[in-house]
Amino acid sequence: MKSVVEKTELDSIASSPLRYRRPWELLWGNISKGNVCVAGDALHPMTPDLGQGGCSALEDGVVLARCLAEALSKPAGEEINEGEEHKRIEMGLKIFAQRRRWRSFDLITTAYMVGFLQQSSGMIMNFLREKFFSRFFPGMLLRKAGAALVSSKSSSYFRESKILRKMTQDVEMKEQPVPCNSVTSSSSSTLHHLKEIASLIETGAYDREARRILRAIRLTMALRRKLKVSVLSSFLSFALAPGSEVLTRLSSYLPKEDEQEMEIDTATSAAQPPAKHSLPELEIYCYLLVLIFLIDQKKYDEAKACSSASIARLKNLNRRTLDVLASRLYFYYSLCYELTGNLAEVRSNLLALHRIATLRHDELGQETLLNLLLRNYLHYNLYDQAEKLRSKAPRFEAHSNQQARNGTFCRYLFYLGKIRTIQLEYTDAKECLLQAARKAPVAALGFRVQCNKWAIIVRLLLGEIPERTVFMQKGMEKALRPYFELTNAVFIGDLELFRSVAEKFSSTFSSDRANNLIVRLRHNVIRTGLRNISISYSRISLADVAKKLRLDSVADAESIVAKAIRDGAIDATLDHSNQCMLSKETGDIYSTTEPQTAFNSRIAFCLNMHNEAVRALRFPPNSHKEKESAEKRRERQQQEQELAKHIAEEDDDEF
Repeated sequence: MKSVVEKTELDSIASSPLRYRRPWELLWGNISKGNVCVAGDALHPMTPDLGQGGCSALEDGVVLARCLAEALSKPAGEEINEGEEHKRIEMGLKIFAQRRRWRSFDLITTAYMVGFLQQSSGMIMNFLREKFFSRFFPGMLLRKAGAALVSSKSSSYFRESKILRKMTQDVEMKEQPVPCNSVTSSSSSTLHHLKEIASLIETGAYDREARRILRAIRLTMALRRKLKVSVLSSFLSFALAPGSEVLTRLSSYLPKEDEQEMEIDTATSAAQPPAKHSLPELEIYCYLLVLIFLIDQKKYDEAKACSSASIARLKNLNRRTLDVLASRLYFYYSLCYELTGNLAEVRSNLLALHRIATLRHDELGQETLLNLLLRNYLHYNLYDQAEKLRSKAPRFEAHSNQQARNGTFCRYLFYLGKIRTIQLEYTDAKECLLQAARKAPVAALGFRVQCNKWAIIVRLLLGEIPERTVFMQKGMEKALRPYFELTNAVFIGDLELFRSVAEKFSSTFSSDRANNLIVRLRHNVIRTGLRNISISYSRISLADVAKKLRLDSVADAESIVAKAIRDGAIDATLDHSNQCMLSKETGDIYSTTEPQTAFNSRIAFCLNMHNEAVRALRFPPNSHKEKESAEKRRERQQQEQELAKHIAEEDDDEF
């Protein structure tokens, strides 16, 4: 760096002074006037000692956007004239100036003081800086740099975050016997949260922002344990038009209310009048809410009727803001029939819905329905049909920036891994299953357990032994215990132990639908045991081989040994006349020239790569350019001389 500075010419150095605004000028000066305001370096020029100039400018942009959005927000159907809009913009800029004034004052003052302390060269200041300020300065500066943006409580972002935190705390509380007043307050709180979710869905529908509807679904999942009949009835009366067909149908699916719950319903629903007009998004959300409640209450017949009605209504709606809600409805629609054992009945409907989603360019719906169809086929062991559907369906892409699509992609990888396993494509299956387990959310413990179970079996079929850490993952020790003992039996090569483990955990393997794969592992166990015998004995009779491998007869042992020799699993010969197996002696490889040959080949490879890299860094010769002949060179020089003479004559004429 020093040599670069020394060799740089003074004329090529551009210097500009540091701009600095006195902090009190921010407190007394005007940041906005009319519909004009300042932001960024025009608002808070500061010294670079804190490194927050660009970051604070980004903060200005975020706060300014929120202030203007709050100022210009209006109810649906209301129009604002030009004068009113100008006043709202002016008020939004004033709020922006009020929010950013003290934050900018704090940053400017801190940056100036940090620079003053760092650049001071006095003895006392050096002592204080090295002994005292260095201890708490880094933490203080990090807190300054990471300070949250100042925003009002009416901001939608903080309002939604507050709703989520509050509902999460309510869900995580332990259930204890509470008096009647506490039950009433809890129901009122749940109803209030549902109304806020409804307003969030309305905002997302009017602004055409699917992320708000996705957030509303996540908030609903946090509330599902606190749903009651009275709360749902009150919310349906609030969200749907009174006397409408949808309200009557959804109310018929709910069970009868108790007297206490009816009192709660009356007290809570009298607070706010019902809405006159309901959006399609709210209507589908009500279907989804009732369906989730019925499934949680194990009322599967009513849930089937509700899901069928919701799907019939959904077919008549083509709105992109409904895609997120529709994907959840598809999932619970299939789940209701799966829980009642009638999963085959919905296959044709799922195919029709997939065709409709494709025509409407509903990507999330296509991905969800493809997963449901694959699950439907795999449930009935229709692997060929599942593979045909997967190959003809649109390519499934991962969307890591969206949580919903990331979850559907994980399920797709899991189903694809199962299909590849049955088709004996173990390498691709292993990659899909491990990727699904790695991409799955931490909260999806059951899904990650299933992925790990199938991945363990696939790795055993490939001849690999999974690491012990796979079985010791947090929360999976008990679920993976049968597969740990199975892995131990395969690793040892003990066929009797393998049989006992398979019989001991047969119910677990049956519930995981892995019995066929366990049967395939028997050949791997025999091959492993045979390899251990081949290493241990130079000569052993086939009768002893059958005894050690727990085989039924000597003929089975002879055929298995012959197949292992043919496949290259063991290095031995078979003596049919004496009924024995002769293992070839394993020589010392370091007594041969093979290590030296391998070492020389690696050195030659590295040297060749180095030479190619050096050759690539050279400039290529100008072989594409033709060499200029002497005659052409003379012609070019003559033309240049004539041109110069002509230019000189024109200059003389001008004078």
